[in-house]
Parts: sequence; C-alpha cells; structure tokens
Amino acid sequence: MLRSGVVVLACLFARSAYAQFPPITSRAYAIDLYDGVALGSTEMVGMGGAGAAVALGTAGVLLNPSAIAVRPTTDQGSWSVDYHLDLLTGRFSSDYDNNGQVASGGASLITLGIGGRYHDWAVALTGISQTTPVAGSSPQLTAEALRARFTVATQISQIDLAVGAGFQVATFDVTRPMDPGKFEDDLTLFSISGTGVIAGATWLPRGESFRIATAVDGPINGGEVKADHCEAPTCDIDKLPGRVRAPWRVVAGGAFRWAPSAWNQPVTTPFRDERAVTVAADIVVTGATSNGHGIEAFGMQQLQPSGRHTVLGVRGGVDYEWLPGRLRVRGGSYWEPGRFDGVGGRLHATFGGDVRVFEFHAWGLRRGRLSITSDAAARYRNFAVSIGFWH
Repeated sequence: MLRSGVVVLACLFARSAYAQFPPITSRAYAIDLYDGVALGSTEMVGMGGAGAAVALGTAGVLLNPSAIAVRPTTDQGSWSVDYHLDLLTGRFSSDYDNNGQVASGGASLITLGIGGRYHDWAVALTGISQTTPVAGSSPQLTAEALRARFTVATQISQIDLAVGAGFQVATFDVTRPMDPGKFEDDLTLFSISGTGVIAGATWLPRGESFRIATAVDGPINGGEVKADHCEAPTCDIDKLPGRVRAPWRVVAGGAFRWAPSAWNQPVTTPFRDERAVTVAADIVVTGATSNGHGIEAFGMQQLQPSGRHTVLGVRGGVDYEWLPGRLRVRGGSYWEPGRFDGVGGRLHATFGGDVRVFEFHAWGLRRGRLSITSDAAARYRNFAVSIGFWH
C-alpha cells in the first residue's frame, strides 16, 4: 500500500510514452493503493515475503500485529525491548507496480520500529518511510510517504496464543525544495491521509516445531486531501483524486523448523546456536477497490482501472542456519497477482543472508549482524541492507 502511494505521487508529473487511457475530467475517482510485492525486514523479503508465522518483534509487526508479543525462545526475562532498522531500494525497476507499462525508477525505503514487553503484554510502534524523486519536474519535486502502525499485543500462555490489534495511519505528500542556500523545510504541495485497523494472532504450541498465524488489515478510505500550496501549472487541484483507498488484506501462514531441539520451547543460553532449517509459507488475499484506478496512469492524468477483483498471492521461503551462531542463508519465491485489467501476475525470486560481524558485552552478551537481501522479477528489482543485532 505505502509503496504504491509513493509511486502515485512520484509519477504525478511524468511525461514518458504511455498507453492511452481515458483522461481525468473530474475528482470523482479513487486511487487504488495496492501493494503486491514483499516489503519489510530483510528476513521477510529474503524468505519470499513469508513472515506471518516467523518474523518476530517490531519487524514482524509490519505483517502481523501479534509478532511483538511472541518471545524469542532465548528471552526469559520479565521485560524486554526490541527495535529494527532496514534500508531497501527498488530504483532499478522498470515496472515497479506491474501495471504493464514500462517506466523508470522505484522507491527508496526505510523501515524502523521500537517496542517493548512487560511480562505477557507488549506494545510496538513501527513505521515505513519511502522517498522518490518526481521524474521530469522542475524544480525537482520529491514524493514522500509514511505509514505508522501502533499495536498492543499479549501472549496467552494457557493456550500458547499471541494476539495483537491496533491501527495504522498512512500519509502521502509531494514536496518542493525551497530556494538554494536557505535552511528551511521543503514546501509540501499537497498531502493525502487515511486510517485503518489491524489485528493478528500467532499459535505456537509448546514443545512443538511448527507455528500458525493469521493477520487482517482493514481497508483505508482516505478522503482528506490537503492542497494548501497546490497551484497550476505545478499541481492541478481539479485533477487530484477524490478518494485514496487501500483494500482490505487477510494473511494466513505457517512455518516448520527442523533442528536438534523443538522450536517452541525456552532455552537458557543467550543464543540458540544450532543448525536449523525453517520453512514458511503465506497466503495473501487482497480485496477489491471501489472505483479504483492505477497509479502511474494517474501521473499522466489518465484513468487505468485497477483493483476490480479480489486477488490471491502465495509466498514461501526457507531459512538455513548454516554455521550456527555465525551465518544464515535464505531464499524464497512468491506470486505477485495481477491487479490491472489485461495484465497478468509475475513470479518473484528472493534470497538473502545474515553474517555475525562482532560480539560484545552490554547488559549481557550481544552480537552484531550484517544482512542483505534481494528480490527480482520481470521488470522489478529490490535490494536491501540491514545492520542490527543477531537473535
């Protein structure tokens, strides 16, 4: 959803060769803010976007709100703090949205979050920020987007179930730089915002090596369009969308881990250094968007129908701790369903890995890690680098 919002704004002033669709004549239409590609932590992207039952902590909240309440098996304290920071770039894509039209560029992405747990209760605040230069604009304009998710979750030990719920707020805007040499914030030409609810659950039966999870994102129907500084010819108010809608999404996933010891059991060591293979798979169902239209055609002041039907995506991946405590490798694949009329889906291939880079003592033994991941498909490229702690 968020990536699509960025591309909406980034393409607002593009004037490249493009198929002809009906022109925009009024504001009586909605933009379909749909996201069919895998976004999130390097672990999730590397495993083909399958993370509903695997990804933990604040990174997992990006897909499943209950993830913050699922303790790592090495966490036996009464409280804990979790955070993450990941950087991704899709600038090497020629058809980022799979709308059947060739255009240059994608978006740069930062995901970050902070959360904490006290006994069985946990809270998390996560965010995704994306920035894209607006092609062909003069002066150079920048499209920016931010999605924030706030979650409260708890683990019900009696039934080995973690549940979480909260809300997400999405904001999209286009900014123009101020005069060179002036230390002022960029001027926001217009912005679009909306709010929706989120919920999720993870079942991790004690002593077993499998987990099952589900998550729901409610629809976002943003109608608040602020255009205080939107003026022709740079920005045409009469052709801005009347609504910005993100469809509902339901995710169901499972995972299984092969290792010398059962997955869902606490361990007393700071790290669980054992050779292990984890397999995960998710099914992602995304709803239709009423009166929805495509992103890039909107940038050309045209209407390309989008989101007319509910679509189904399948994701799967494998994670292998090859050198216990030192090296993990992972790979996966997923099907990105077609969202636009007359344009089919596409198959993605992903891979990645974590390397332990140092070890130190700070309130206990800590390990640093360096992670990379990549996602490739027809006319799509995504690459990510992450620095963080080894868990």
